[in-house]
Amino acid sequence: MRQAIWILILLAYATGIAVTSHQPLGGMATGMLHLDKLFHLLEFAVFMLLAWRAMGKRWWIALAISLAFACSDELHQLFVPGRVASGWDFLADTMGIALAGWMLRSRARLWRFLCTRILSRKRTEGGE
Repeated sequence: MRQAIWILILLAYATGIAVTSHQPLGGMATGMLHLDKLFHLLEFAVFMLLAWRAMGKRWWIALAISLAFACSDELHQLFVPGRVASGWDFLADTMGIALAGWMLRSRARLWRFLCTRILSRKRTEGGE
């Protein structure tokens, strides 16, 4: 039952991305020209995390789904007036997916590292 809820959340998020990608772009301020790459990175990092949960914490399946959706999102923009499919946007999407994937794959090591640092710090502070 929980996995079905995560799948619905992922589908709702994917729908939100698709609807947003279907809107024509307005003029962007020149100072914020590349800020959209950060949004792409964050958007697909969240997508990867949701896909991971929706696929029962299967990392490789979530990775494949995320990359396929990022690719289809950019291809979809070829057919939207006022939008352009961009390899740079796809690269930013891929970097977000990779960042989330790295966090998921390393979470146990990162947690142990943080706990050891915190515990060792408390032992030395408490022993003085």
